[in-house]
Amino acid sequence: MRLFKSFCFSLSLIILIIDQYSKYIVSQNIGILSQNIELFPFLNLVYVTNKGISFGILSELDISFYLGILSLIISLFIILWILKLNKKREVVSLSMILGGALGNGIDRVFNSYVIDFIDFHIEEWHWPAFNFADSFITVGAIIFIFSNFFNSSK
Repeated sequence: MRLFKSFCFSLSLIILIIDQYSKYIVSQNIGILSQNIELFPFLNLVYVTNKGISFGILSELDISFYLGILSLIISLFIILWILKLNKKREVVSLSMILGGALGNGIDRVFNSYVIDFIDFHIEEWHWPAFNFADSFITVGAIIFIFSNFFNSSK
């Protein structure tokens, strides 16, 4: 299990690198992305800064730095939680959440905002823009919920 957890912490690091590198690439191409690049009829690349939490909630309060500190504290809690767990699916899911939380937390602490750039939409209805960290947090949370609430061994 120790080797598996090491692999999962490596997964968190890879997620963090993917997230930070993608945001770096986006930040280097603000001019192009501010015009919205259509990849598919339902998917655009955009440039959006988010000073709030999910969906831009609380963005008017200028608390992004504090949200970043909170995110990093939660990340520490997740690391301790992973070290105590023995279920592989939960360890993988929390490792995904950890990588995403670190990515967004670092952005908030150093930039006071998070760069979002993935824009899914159906015709004129747009889901709020998001990034890879958000995606990994969401997928990790879904896996964690399913592994706890729909576990056939319980």
